[in-house]
Amino acid sequence: MVLDADGRPRIADLPEPELPVEVLACGLCGSDVEKLGRAPAGTVLGHGVVARAEGQRIALVHHRPCRECERCRAGHETTCARFSEPTIVPGGFAERVETTEGVELPDALDDVRGTMVEPLACVLRGAERVPRGRVLIVGNGFVGRLFTAVLERRSDDVFVVDADPRRAGRAPNGPVDSAIVCGPGAGRHALDAVQPGGTVLVFTDAGELPADVVYRRELTVVGSRSATPEAMQAAAALLPDLDVPEPTVLPLDRFGEGLELFVSREALKVVFVP
Repeated sequence: MVLDADGRPRIADLPEPELPVEVLACGLCGSDVEKLGRAPAGTVLGHGVVARAEGQRIALVHHRPCRECERCRAGHETTCARFSEPTIVPGGFAERVETTEGVELPDALDDVRGTMVEPLACVLRGAERVPRGRVLIVGNGFVGRLFTAVLERRSDDVFVVDADPRRAGRAPNGPVDSAIVCGPGAGRHALDAVQPGGTVLVFTDAGELPADVVYRRELTVVGSRSATPEAMQAAAALLPDLDVPEPTVLPLDRFGEGLELFVSREALKVVFVP
């Protein structure tokens, strides 16, 4: 599935990878949708990938930090200068990709659920920055559901709101200790919900955040993006024990249909198989 000159996805034939591994499934993420119409022509999207390599099923690592620079040593691996280099080439929405690093999947995970290892790894890394207590998740899409599953597992009192009434959850009955921005432009809602001295985790584009609210109420605003190989390992081990939504599964040649289901919010998660 290749982006054409207008940035729209089209089926196309590309050269065979030099050292190929077979793609078994790839999940569609909001970050893929953001690149439509923006990424250069010829781009192949897709990064929540399960592949077969040397007889093993692995969840492919999306990016790799150097682990040696000052940013990596400080725990900000996803800001490493090397992190932006792609490791899934040409991209997950393909029949085969170049051999790359991956995390072996346990037998309890089928190929489709295995595509959730990468987004869950992102959530696990972000959750480390959220203090325990009463937590509000703003945006109840698939990632919001993963945050709910992870935080409830550690016994937080979790509340969920969404601009779409079809996805509304349990609204908070008062100020919360922390809030997680999982929906675009939802930053102000998160700030307003947190008690003085609370924490806001920005997990997606929050829109404009008024600095006067942050400083007058002494809020802590932190960001988290993507995942590390170590977080992928942790996610693969945890995922079989989590209750996560069932995705919509479609063949890759029905990509347009799956994209529409995702964008229209009719489907929480769409996974494509070659």
